Parts: sequence; C-alpha cells; structure tokens
Amino acid sequence: MAVISMVNSSIEELFKFDQNVEVVHTLIEPDALYAVLNVNSKYAQCPECKHLSLRHHSQYARKVDDLPVSGHPVHITVCLHKWFCDNKDCTTKVFTERLNWLSPSSRKTDRLEKLIRHVGFSNNCMAAEKICRKMRISISHDAILYRIKKEEPIQPKECPFRRH
Repeated sequence: MAVISMVNSSIEELFKFDQNVEVVHTLIEPDALYAVLNVNSKYAQCPECKHLSLRHHSQYARKVDDLPVSGHPVHITVCLHKWFCDNKDCTTKVFTERLNWLSPSSRKTDRLEKLIRHVGFSNNCMAAEKICRKMRISISHDAILYRIKKEEPIQPKECPFRRH
C-alpha cells in the first residue's frame, strides 16, 4: 500500500505546473496516463484591459495533452474558471482564465509544444511525425508544418564574413 501512495505522489508532482494547480485524480492504464487538474485561482486578469477580477462566472473543462511519461501518452482534463470583468470601460464582459503553462485554446501544454517544434525544426515533417509517434505524441506532419511556418524567423545580425 505504501508503494501505491508513493507512486501517486510522484505522479502528482508531474502536474504541479504552478501553485494554483491541484491534482484531483490520476489514472494509470496500460496504454495512457490520465489526470484531472483543478485550478484554484482567487482572481484573474482580464486579457483585454488587464483589470483584476475577483468574481467567478462559471467553470469549464479543457482536455489537453502533455509530455509522454515512460512511453505512455498523457491526457489531462483541466478545470478552469471564467471570470467577469468589472471594468466599465472594457468591452470584454466575461473572459476565460489564462495560464502560464497553457496557451489559450491550445490542446497541448506549452512544454509539449516546445518539444514538437524542436523535433519539427530538427527534421523534415514526415520524419518528425514518425519520431513523435514513437514518443507516443499524437500529431500529424501537417500540424508540425503549421507550427514551423507560424514560428517567427530569427533575423541574423551582421555577418562578419559578408561585405556590405
């Protein structure tokens, strides 16, 4: 019994993205790892006017994928809040909570997105898709190509070997 509680506590450490995240439930199956997270924020900042809000509107769930663990894909259900914006001058009346580890409307955590972009830039898209499948990351070569095209190119500074 002590081994099971030790495994559960180490699994919960994987999902401590910030201090407001509480691991509600984890489930280890032979083909995947599932987790339910609850975000317990006391306030949120309006993305439009940056006004702090203390009033909850409602709660909703988002399903996202995270980095694979020991060859198992990780699927997370995140329970988030919607908030009222009390600023009279703001056009946004209700907004969704923003997290520093999950982009708005993204289906993958930022750390998984970073890994996918790294694999995509290191290979061609077809090879990157195969590598991601081996790592148990579900993504198509078209989605990898979309991420690469969306990335801003790095502008090189003056090259010491080029004449101007």
